[in-house]
Amino acid sequence: MKSRVILLMSFIFLASFYVEAKEATRARKDDWDNREHFYKSKDSFSAFEIEYKGKITVTANDKDVKSISPDGYLKITKSSFGNSRTVEITSDSKGNLSKKYLDGRKEVAFSPEGQEWLEDILIDVIRKTGIGGRDRIMRIYNKGGVKAILDEIEDFDRTSGYSYYKSTSHALFLFESIEYSGFNVKYLYYKTLVDEIKLSKEELVKVIKATEDISSNSTKGTLLREILNKYELDSYSMEKFLDATESLSYNTERGNVLRAFQNKYEITREIAGEYFDVIDGMSINSEKGNVIKPLLETQKLDKSVLSDLINTVDDFSSNSERSAIYRLLIPHVAGDEDLTNQLINAANHLSSSYRYFREEILEFMAKGKIVTDNSLSKSAVLNLLDIAITYDANTRKSTNLRKLHGSMTNDKEVVEAYFDVIESMDIERIQYNLLLDLIRVHKLDDYGLKLLFEAVEDIAEDDEKHGASAILRTMIKDLPSDPDVLEAFFEALEEIDHNSGKEEIIRMFCEKGNLDKRTIVYLLKTVEDIDVDIEKATSLMKLKKVMPKGDDELTYIFNSVADEIKSDYEYERAMK
Repeated sequence: MKSRVILLMSFIFLASFYVEAKEATRARKDDWDNREHFYKSKDSFSAFEIEYKGKITVTANDKDVKSISPDGYLKITKSSFGNSRTVEITSDSKGNLSKKYLDGRKEVAFSPEGQEWLEDILIDVIRKTGIGGRDRIMRIYNKGGVKAILDEIEDFDRTSGYSYYKSTSHALFLFESIEYSGFNVKYLYYKTLVDEIKLSKEELVKVIKATEDISSNSTKGTLLREILNKYELDSYSMEKFLDATESLSYNTERGNVLRAFQNKYEITREIAGEYFDVIDGMSINSEKGNVIKPLLETQKLDKSVLSDLINTVDDFSSNSERSAIYRLLIPHVAGDEDLTNQLINAANHLSSSYRYFREEILEFMAKGKIVTDNSLSKSAVLNLLDIAITYDANTRKSTNLRKLHGSMTNDKEVVEAYFDVIESMDIERIQYNLLLDLIRVHKLDDYGLKLLFEAVEDIAEDDEKHGASAILRTMIKDLPSDPDVLEAFFEALEEIDHNSGKEEIIRMFCEKGNLDKRTIVYLLKTVEDIDVDIEKATSLMKLKKVMPKGDDELTYIFNSVADEIKSDYEYERAMK
């Protein structure tokens, strides 16, 4: 699939492609009704096969099919103990329904046997495939509220499997393919609860608590972020929200949710315990650190929260990640004797192999601030860089480079020498924290940014993807539109294989706004690389809000990426 968008990008500014895209967009207007789905399950006693196409509405008692969009169909076959029965319902071009019933291979009059069998099995079909979709969910809610939907979801736990999307062709490049991919149907009900319904405070808490039982990290994380967008949480619902966040087992999803949470709410002593519990439960030190670092840069924390933070960081297994946060803590604790002593004790816990980091932190603590050389000449900087590259210890290289950050310039020779030292280091966690310090202190020009993103790409390739993501997130707000810089940025992003990490970066671009066409195409390519429907659809919805109206090239690329969404519900959300 990557080759398709790469090819589209190479054509995007050509007039011939403009015409072709415009025609293709017009031809695909109602394409979602042509999406085919296939479900199959088997146990010791029976086997189910369900195929359908188009939008299907069921009756209020869940015993019959009320309508199918034009040219759609529903075919249900169930076999047990060597016997099989089939119901096939088709819709003509005007939406008129025809119903057929087969007992084995013999067609039998639909009424009464076929109708009775359909009434008996349709609720099971609904729970296996999700047909009826939003309309059925809203009907259940209007009748019984949130409790009724949560009760229905409990029934899914016992009966649901996976519905499978079947793609069969692609119009522009004239090839055919068949691809089956599944999604768990019960998540449709959670998503509709959050997306479509305005919940009361009591209902919201019930839904937040219920999300803890969702096994899909992508679904849970996206729903929690959507709750943050839609609702104002009080202290009680914040606690429940953080409890639900703690139930995420993926570090990237926890990090994404926590960063979104702390961008909206202050971390006070009332919720600090739950907040740090979420971080304590994370297993990747760099993702832990990249929640705390932006917190320290954006919030003024009170003494008790800072003390809890120091204790939390003291439990990190990574000395380099701990020391990076300790440096950021220095101005926060300066002037407070208790916090200063606590931070000094924590720094003294760093292992002996990180003595250069420990000495650096203790020196800064003594001065009460982070100190760098700010007036070194070009020749002095180059000499110090020449010396730094000869050191064997990564920690010694790092502490020496950090002292130079105040005297860094965008002189090409200096910048190249600096990144030569970065490249000579073989511990990626130290590299990325050093680069984060650099971009906090010094604004690189376009050439320097290109070298920065090339270094980030190398860091990500070497499996420090959380650290690489942190640098990319930090640079979004000041990213220039230079084509070479953009290419380097998105080449680095391509190495990030976390769906949640990509979704977060896309969201940050959309919040930044004022995106040019080239950037939007790169972002659409990034969406294509996301392989989870809910995060792909959510990203497309955000991009659609910032895309220029009436651009047929972008519209065609957008629609091509949306075509890969398997869930009709998510596809419809993206295409609204």
